[in-house]
Amino acid sequence: RQTHAAKMSVSFAVGACARPAVAARSTRATAPRRAATSPSVTPSSRCPAGVGTPLIRRSPLRPSTFPSRRPGRPAVRAAAAANTEVTAESVVRGMYDAINRRDVEAALAFVDDDILYEDFNFPVPFKGKERVRKLFEESCDGIPDDMLFIVDECTDGGGLSVGMTWYVELEGEPFPNARGASFYRVDPTSKKLVYARDVVEPPFKLGDASFSIIRAVAPAVKAQLRRAREARGDVPKGGGGAEPSKAAASTANANAAIDPPASGVTAVTADEPGNAVAAAGLYALGAAYWFVLLLSPPGWQGLPGEPAWAVAPETLAEVVAESTDFFFVLPALNKFGIDLLGPAPAVHPVTLGVFNFAEAFIFMLLPLMLMTRRGRDLPTVKVWSVAMFLTNALMLPYLGARAAAGSPAAWREAKADGTAAGIAEVARGEKGLLSRSFGVVGLGVGVLSVYWALFEDPAVGGDLAARGEYLRRLVTEDRVSLAFVVDIALFSVWQAWFIGEVDEEAPAACRFVPYWGLAAWLML
Repeated sequence: RQTHAAKMSVSFAVGACARPAVAARSTRATAPRRAATSPSVTPSSRCPAGVGTPLIRRSPLRPSTFPSRRPGRPAVRAAAAANTEVTAESVVRGMYDAINRRDVEAALAFVDDDILYEDFNFPVPFKGKERVRKLFEESCDGIPDDMLFIVDECTDGGGLSVGMTWYVELEGEPFPNARGASFYRVDPTSKKLVYARDVVEPPFKLGDASFSIIRAVAPAVKAQLRRAREARGDVPKGGGGAEPSKAAASTANANAAIDPPASGVTAVTADEPGNAVAAAGLYALGAAYWFVLLLSPPGWQGLPGEPAWAVAPETLAEVVAESTDFFFVLPALNKFGIDLLGPAPAVHPVTLGVFNFAEAFIFMLLPLMLMTRRGRDLPTVKVWSVAMFLTNALMLPYLGARAAAGSPAAWREAKADGTAAGIAEVARGEKGLLSRSFGVVGLGVGVLSVYWALFEDPAVGGDLAARGEYLRRLVTEDRVSLAFVVDIALFSVWQAWFIGEVDEEAPAACRFVPYWGLAAWLML
């Protein structure tokens, strides 16, 4: 919740934590905060730089009516109490004052029943007063008292709308990645807030890489949008001069060709198109993965360790040692006195346990990758073989290509009529001996990984507390180990996605219990 509030918008997440006493200051060096709590000090007479008293910066033809926090900007204080006109600024200011008191009901008095609140921290806008009530209540719960919302600029758009720029302070210092801009509009009849939009500073700054991502994904998104217009009949299919109704009929025929008729007669005559939007998202996520975990400079955004292009020799030696101990083959043989392949390299048991757990996770994904209907023409086995060592650095681009590739009609026809030959996973998209064997191996390596990380080699690993502390230092000081933790989280997402695509009736535990659910699904 603290992170949510710091990066939320003017939307009251951080305003909730600002008491009236701290909202009264005009500069960071101010009179004692408690002086503002006197009953004689009204919200409208407080110094405008804090929460509840935004700054108004007007055009050069009209001087500002409130002083700016920033030096060198002339301003004149106005008697706000003398102006009783209801404007967007006064509505938002009153709402801030109520939120600063953590009085949700008073804040909702400034909100219209039909409000639409768009906060770009959330995937879906908040529509209606009851939805906004839940947002207010969540924002007012458990937020530090010294986390403050500070308005930089406030421009009045003519009475019914207002725009603001702002940032967040914690203990008197700017909170990292917590700047933003917001726009508000009031209903001309109810004089209450009917629309709000918050734009929040992104936590990661990709710089010039963002333009490369846009250039890479724009063609795919454009194609997807055009197909959507064709499906609606807004654009003639193929860009020709056909009537919209004909385009819609053509799309309907294509859809009918993809889905078998209700009578059970197979009629699959067209390839299923790829999903350009999903492909674009996966490509963008892959670019972010590469930049953040592999290429970003040392210390970027507080990340530990070195990037791939500046990896220390000892880090590289440890990665090689971990790979040599793949699936505990050498350590297990050595424990039984078998030294035919030589002694296993010395690796801390926690490090080796995490490494092999991640490797076993992607190992078990192969049967699912072979069963899914998309990307049948891609070199799935080759990609998976290399991804066993490069993990999501290769998996994410592959999944983007897979999402864009679609599903070939010939394979779906062969699967439907039972003429497909070969192993079950590849030929018919269903579990067979390959799946069960991978599930058994994955389960065994997973159990061994947990045992190794918790109990093996007590002379090196110590007790559970020492191992827990070692793991904490591992993910906060070593980028390779942090990448493995991120990989495990992403593998959990691929598990739920793939199983849901292949087996709609799979138990929820198999989809959403990371690792162990996948092993159980493969074996059952």
